[in-house]
Amino acid sequence: VAWYAAPVNYALGIGFQYLRSKKQSTVSVITVIAVAGVALGVGALLAVLSIANGFLDEIRDKVLGVNAHVIVLKYGLDFGEYREVIDDSLKMPEVKGAAPFLVNEMMLAKGKRLSGVLVKGVAPEGLSKVLDLRNQIVDGHLDGLRLPDAKPPASPDTGNVGDMDLDAYLDALAHDAGTRGGDARSADGGVAGAIQDGDLSDLLDRAVRGDPLVDPKQVEAEERAKREAEAKASELPKVRVPTPEEMNAVLHDLDQTGGLPDDDTERLIFEEEGAEVDADAEGDRKKLPGIVVGRTLAKNLGLGVGDRVQLVSPLTGLDTSLWEATPRVPKSKEFRVIAIFEAGFQEYDSRLVYVDLYEAQSFFDHGDTVMGVEISLNDIEQADGVARKLEHELGGGPYHAMSWQELNQNLFTALRIQKRALGLTIATIVVVAAFNVIATLIMIVLEKKKEIAILKAMGAKGRSILTIFFVQGTVVGLVGTAIGLVLGGGAVAYLTRHRFPLDPKVYLVDHLPIRMSITEFLVTIGVALGICMTATLLPSWWAARLSPVDGVRHE
Repeated sequence: VAWYAAPVNYALGIGFQYLRSKKQSTVSVITVIAVAGVALGVGALLAVLSIANGFLDEIRDKVLGVNAHVIVLKYGLDFGEYREVIDDSLKMPEVKGAAPFLVNEMMLAKGKRLSGVLVKGVAPEGLSKVLDLRNQIVDGHLDGLRLPDAKPPASPDTGNVGDMDLDAYLDALAHDAGTRGGDARSADGGVAGAIQDGDLSDLLDRAVRGDPLVDPKQVEAEERAKREAEAKASELPKVRVPTPEEMNAVLHDLDQTGGLPDDDTERLIFEEEGAEVDADAEGDRKKLPGIVVGRTLAKNLGLGVGDRVQLVSPLTGLDTSLWEATPRVPKSKEFRVIAIFEAGFQEYDSRLVYVDLYEAQSFFDHGDTVMGVEISLNDIEQADGVARKLEHELGGGPYHAMSWQELNQNLFTALRIQKRALGLTIATIVVVAAFNVIATLIMIVLEKKKEIAILKAMGAKGRSILTIFFVQGTVVGLVGTAIGLVLGGGAVAYLTRHRFPLDPKVYLVDHLPIRMSITEFLVTIGVALGICMTATLLPSWWAARLSPVDGVRHE
């Protein structure tokens, strides 16, 4: 050990000595330049990796704030057995909560202002276990999302057998025919008559073939009359233009009180001509189903907590009947804004709204069916495994479970590629600094040829000469990396404290996200030291092979 350590000790001493200037005891200028280059590259690399990591984590948190970790969908068929799926999923130890949901695109209107929205029907009792909506509320609360007397809607009567039990369906048709009065055989396609005459086999054949069991024209006429009645009942109150005298009175009130009285607002804006103002308007407003809107959407439409809005479904007005093209009035329903949320994600804050699942089912005419089931986990990294396990438990078929990585695969893949590309780009600064280290060592070798020759003539081994210059390069890398970590850490702390603003329409978030992890910290140290130590090998090896005779001859 002493034999090996002795040459290493003097090699270390000479290596540190060569870092100093010839004329002064301070560090040489060329050493300072090499250290500064490494420090600049390390600081930039640490800051860029922290920003890229912050973007990835921030967007992931925003996405998971409004989406569950795993969702279960059922393709092609109505998802009416969602309660059984929820029960099965809650039996898994990895699952924290589960709740049904329903999504559809609609229009949200307040006065003349309209905006396309994505309406998501959620169950209030399971909302907090699946989504982070409660923590995103900036105004209002979720207590009024579901009305006290709300119930799941009944399945819509489509006139087809569908999943209903055939005997029950035929009994219902026979009972309906009997309550209309008159001959049961007339106008109903002969369903009751077929039952009475015992001709049930023909009726079953028609059901199997998919032929209509009732007269299509009569069904269409009844549906058209029902739609016209609903449209008439849902018409908005007529707007009466105020007279000049009323406007002057309102302006006088503004001058005297500094605000518009509530009764004048109701009288001039919402009062139907010739009708009296409802004194219980506030009570009626509280009877409306609740809706939760994003902060950007509320700003664009001028919405506040307690405002009434109209949810409009333009596509409901399209009649795709094969028998007759009949214009239909778009379906609309009035809601009350109970809360405003801010997810921090522009796409959600400007388009997403939440309503009660029962209201969504009724408004979309879905009956007691849903689009899917959302599931939250104790560990989000287990989402892929839980999705495959749950899909296997459900037997596959029409059921398909998807993790949050699958749902947002393109987005997160792009962010990861961007992070790697930025890291490699900034790492080139460290590589350039490494070339500076190489140049510094080569210049020292050329300058110290005489000393190297004397050391070899005195019996110094090539290993000792290599150690001398390897120590120089390693010290430059260590000092530069340490200074770079301080600079990068300072830049990260400054940006974290001052929250540099960004345009959410372009960058998806409203500020520059910074998140420095221990992994990024260690990766930066490893990359910097690895590049610098590798860069020292070539000039150190060249110095170790230098012949003593050549060194003395040149002098």
